[in-house]
This record gives sequence, C-alpha cells and structure tokens, in this order.
Amino acid sequence: MKQFLRKRKAVASILILLAVVLVPYVWSRVASSGCQIQSFGSSVEYEGMAKTSLRVACYNIAHGRGLAESNWEGGDSATRIERLDDIAELLVRLDADVVVLNEVDFDASWSNRVNQAKYLAEKAGYSYRVEERNLDFRVLHCTWRFGNAILSRFPISNAEVIDLPSYAELETMVAGKKRGVRCDVSVGEKTLRVFGLHLSHRSEDVRELSAAKVVDLIDESPHACIVMGDMNSTPIGFPRSSQAEDGRNAMETFSKSGLVFSGLPELPLGNAELTFRSDDPKSIIDWILVSLPLQFESHAVEPSTLSDHRPVVAEVTW
Repeated sequence: MKQFLRKRKAVASILILLAVVLVPYVWSRVASSGCQIQSFGSSVEYEGMAKTSLRVACYNIAHGRGLAESNWEGGDSATRIERLDDIAELLVRLDADVVVLNEVDFDASWSNRVNQAKYLAEKAGYSYRVEERNLDFRVLHCTWRFGNAILSRFPISNAEVIDLPSYAELETMVAGKKRGVRCDVSVGEKTLRVFGLHLSHRSEDVRELSAAKVVDLIDESPHACIVMGDMNSTPIGFPRSSQAEDGRNAMETFSKSGLVFSGLPELPLGNAELTFRSDDPKSIIDWILVSLPLQFESHAVEPSTLSDHRPVVAEVTW
C-alpha cells in the first residue's frame, strides 16, 4: 500500500510539473494565432504629408544585442536600453519616413521584455507602427515574442501577415516561423503598399519560394510597392550568393519578375554597398526594392555597428 501511494505521489508530481510547464506554453501558442499582427496609430498629423519624395529604410536590429553572437548576450538591461537609444538616434539621423525593422523583440526574456518597436517608434518620432510576430511562445516565465515591424510618419492601413513557406512544418507548429507583413501607407493623396520581409536564413529553396509568393502579391497590388528587409539572399554573381536545388535564387526571382528593381549599382560592389556582417561586411542581404512608377533618387548603406546588419536607406520619388 505504501509503495502504491509513493508511486501515485510521484505520478501526481510529474503531472503537476508538466501542467506548470505545458499550460503556459500551450496557451501562448493558442493565443498567438489571433495576435500575429497589430497596428498602432496616432492623431498627430505629419507636417510633410504633401511631399513628393519619400525616404525609406530597412534595418535588422538583431534583437538589440549589438554584435553579440547570442541573443542572451549583449549586455545588461541598462546596456540594452542604451543601445536602443543609439538605434533611435540613428533612425532620427537617417530621417526616413517609413522604416522596416527585422528581428524586433515585442516581449522576449533575453531583452528584458521591452517592446522594442514601441520604444523605437516613440524615441524616433514615428506616430504609426505595425508589429508582426514570427515566433510567439512562452515556457514557464520565459517568453519568446519577436518578428518584424513597420514604423511610419504617415497613416497605415490594411496591415496583413504574409504567410511565407515553412522550413519545417513541425517547427512552425511548435514555435513559429519567419513571416512577412504588408500594409498601405497614405502619403497625401497617394497610397503606397509597403512589404516588410525577413526570409529564411537556412534555405535558398525556402527563400526563393517566399520571393515567388511576394512577387504574386506585388503583381496583384493596385498601388506602387516598396519591398524592404533582410532577404538573407544575394543575386547570383554577387559575393556569397547561393542557389536553390533547381538553380533559382530569391533575389533573381524578384529581378526577373520585372515588377521591382533595386537602387544598387552594377557589379563589382564596393565595401560601402555590403550590409552583413556590419563589423566585417562580406555580402549584401538587406534590400530595398521598388515598383514603377517609383524610382530611386539615392541609395546608401549606413556604416553602423549597432547591430550585426547595416541599415539601408533610400530616397524614392514618383
């Protein structure tokens, strides 16, 4: 009888432990499906509403960890906030009207649960933002909630998640995956469709399939499009380019569509055009692409080491 009671107590303890671990996790995964995207706005009207050109930028901020290899590194809470302040100052200096941010923490234990999109929007003076979650789950008291964000001085509408192809279905079900976001930005009487992307870092096949899906969305768009973000891909012939099993390439898929083009100069590229890794750049994987009738007036890569990526900024006009 005593042995039976001991076994029952052991089983009960295991069940309690599983419940403590699994219930928050399962609840977070169930709830995440309804919170993949959120839009925030302000009643403040930007004084440049009637401008005829637009400055845009994209920046993978690497969870605010700086040049550290692990997200759990990157300094204590004060150091991370100081780095976010420096990133906000950089955004102010870039003076972009619309910014796409990748690897943004909305509620992550390693960055002290700071909503980095909200923090940067307020510090850098952006009245509108969209948050799109790629990974979203909780285990015990640790949370992983991060993805892409779009910051804008102009009103945002029609924000939607772009459900990109999965690297592994089980991984997607358990934790999430890289996705994209699109929204419409109203600039005076004109409307632009802005795409914020972060493509797979592990597979050119998945990246190429993702690019093909985005090309279809661009083709269907009633508005001029700007596509920005960390594509993790560089065209064939560029430094450190890769190909899918069938020889295709994500950036080649964009360019061969004839729907979007970059402001990048012809090969060979100089160090000033490379975006990764920021302290020793070897390739360009962060991109700004536009569709007609937009055209580039300028295109530049900012030599910042606040992240392991360099930000890209461009001036576009109709």
